[in-house]
Amino acid sequence: MDVNFYIALYGALLSTGLFIHKILKDRKKLSIILEHIAWVEKFQIIITNSGNRPITLTGISMKVIMCEDENSNWQTIPQMDLFDQSQKTYPFPVIINAREAISLPLESTISGYHLKSTKTVCLSIYDSEGKEYSEFKTRTYDAKWGFYT
Repeated sequence: MDVNFYIALYGALLSTGLFIHKILKDRKKLSIILEHIAWVEKFQIIITNSGNRPITLTGISMKVIMCEDENSNWQTIPQMDLFDQSQKTYPFPVIINAREAISLPLESTISGYHLKSTKTVCLSIYDSEGKEYSEFKTRTYDAKWGFYT
């Protein structure tokens, strides 16, 4: 084996690694958090673009489970009823640039549902290319003491 073989192998591995890195870097990534604000009893959705490209979000869908027994059924909440009516505007479509986040306060009547668990809520966000983002986390913010649980 001569030096030319090792140089060619190094070049092939390096170019393959850079190609994979470029594909993973340009991928769209959203982080979605359904946050319960304790003591105020409100909910908000925090959407963070953790990718390197801007994303245009066009819509949202939320389903909640009505009762937690064998007769449970999912109820879809209409988009216009999700958001706080005092805002007077519908938040979609919205462009989220790279490394930015938006917060969408939900209507106070939604706090009557059991949204604190990912098993009782189905949340989906849609972008302009038709991709659906449905993986989300839940967390609780203690507004009185200022920490997350």
